[in-house]
Amino acid sequence: MSLILFCIFMLQKKHNKTHTMKIKQLILFLILLLGVNSISAQKLWSLEECINYALDHNIEIKQQSLNLQVQQTNVKRSKASMLPSLSANASDVVNWGKSVDRYTNEFADSRTNSVNLYVQGSVTLFNGFQMLNTVKRDLSNLKVKEYDLDVTKDLKSLSITTAFLQIVYDKENLKNKQDQVRLSETQVARTEKLVNAGSLAKGDLYNIKSQLASDQAQLIKAESQLSLSYLKIKQMMDLPGDATFEIETPIIELTENFGGLQDPYKVYDYALKNRPEIKSAEAQIETSHKALSISKGGISPALTLSASLGSGFSGANQILDGAPTFNGYYPNGDMTGAGDTVFSPSFNYNYATKTWDDQIIDNRNYSIGFHLSIPIFNGLRTYTNISQSKIAVQQAELNLEQTKRNMRQTIEQSYADARSSFKQYEAAKLQVDALTEAYNYSEEKFNAGMIDAFEYNSAKIKLDLAKSQLLTAKFEYVYRVKILDFYYGKPLKF
Repeated sequence: MSLILFCIFMLQKKHNKTHTMKIKQLILFLILLLGVNSISAQKLWSLEECINYALDHNIEIKQQSLNLQVQQTNVKRSKASMLPSLSANASDVVNWGKSVDRYTNEFADSRTNSVNLYVQGSVTLFNGFQMLNTVKRDLSNLKVKEYDLDVTKDLKSLSITTAFLQIVYDKENLKNKQDQVRLSETQVARTEKLVNAGSLAKGDLYNIKSQLASDQAQLIKAESQLSLSYLKIKQMMDLPGDATFEIETPIIELTENFGGLQDPYKVYDYALKNRPEIKSAEAQIETSHKALSISKGGISPALTLSASLGSGFSGANQILDGAPTFNGYYPNGDMTGAGDTVFSPSFNYNYATKTWDDQIIDNRNYSIGFHLSIPIFNGLRTYTNISQSKIAVQQAELNLEQTKRNMRQTIEQSYADARSSFKQYEAAKLQVDALTEAYNYSEEKFNAGMIDAFEYNSAKIKLDLAKSQLLTAKFEYVYRVKILDFYYGKPLKF
């Protein structure tokens, strides 16, 4: 744009005033050309693109995806809980005062340092299959989360389709209103000429202008409705309200076989086997059964195997350091039978703390044991959990039946509405054709001064109403067909 304006500026400097008008015309032409190119370059969103964008940016879907990831970690945790547990421990302790050293079993009344090291592990051998059923329950819950995410995506896709169809309807409705306004404007111009020529009274002109004002009001209402519909779909797609957005308007021509209208019970049978709502409800039943098994496992004894390996070091663990030193003979207080004093040799002994490596080897200790826990009474918590789990199973089964019933009723109602709408469409189409002929005849008679503006407006209003009913029946049929396609597994597109 800047380059074009620069070129125009240079051309303007080189030409005299006689070319000023041509330069201005060139500027206007280029500006209009750029505007047209900008409009033509605007992206048009298809229904598939709207759905994909909404699915990628919807916060609820992102939250459910995170919930799915949380459940995946729950499955990993429950599987890992069946593995043995293993832990290592170490301590470094300094003692004052009198205490019994655990490695020498002797009293020590001086400051001593001790180090304890041990590794211990345990594994549950049996607990009423609670851990195994916990894994199965978490796997079922994972399926529930996956199907619920699919349900959310499908419902979002259907709501986007509904909003998209509303825009298509509003655009056609706006076109009808624009045609009505243009028709009324043309008729006002004709009537003014006829009034000026004395063929019609001024009252007829006022009536025609009144109809024009009414048509203009309907046009404004249609424009407002289209703007609101665009705002709604942008909000559903998480687009800013002031974002430039225009849909790719599909051409929808109704035929008797439009959309391949299926038998409702075939659609229902397909939905029972494939719809994520049903699969989610079925997985919820499986989850509740596994939860019941976990509760029942609470009345079973639990058997656990544990083992440990330990060692340590103590500063009080002393050993002889070197050979003893001879100090001579000293009386030991005993006497011989002859009355002589008994002498015993005396030695000096040197002690040192036993080395770390030797103590770690010598102080090794091992243990292995089985632990049996038998539940006797815990305030009826286990039996209460079993009762509640049984109720949860019944609730899940009822939820599945309710989901099936709701789906069947929705499919049956959509099929009935689709058939009814198509019949209404056919009737409205015949009515529009007939009223169009009647209107054309009334227009000719009005222009010839054979009828007044009231009769003319009456014919026009009837035609406008019939066109509106035709449009409503058309899109009601299209919407119901899309619902049936949705439950029959067909992609939502035009």
